Amino acid sequence: MSKMVLLMVCIMIIAGCSVEPLEVMKVAHLTSITEIKEQKRIKRIDQLLSPLQWQDRSLPTNGDPDYSFWLERKGVENRVKNYELWVNDHQSVIIDHVTVKYAYIKGDSLRELVHLLK
Repeated sequence: MSKMVLLMVCIMIIAGCSVEPLEVMKVAHLTSITEIKEQKRIKRIDQLLSPLQWQDRSLPTNGDPDYSFWLERKGVENRVKNYELWVNDHQSVIIDHVTVKYAYIKGDSLRELVHLLK
């Protein structure tokens, strides 16, 4: 009986290690696209964005964004979250294309967000 339990535990460990994450954040920067699969990193990005003061007004932007990043969920066709970020020394702008809102981000929050996206 103990061999059966040991075998089941081994199968569960192997199966758990080979499972793809349910959520993947993709980041486009310059000419490359990278993936963030670490759930702690994805959660921290969300924590940085949630307290921002999102506004409904339209906002003109200049040129292409410095970063585009979006969250894809396994089994969901559309992007769950979809952002573009223009980095500026004084005040950076982020647009949420899902809710069609924008916010300003600066200081430590901006530096940490850019670090997490790299």
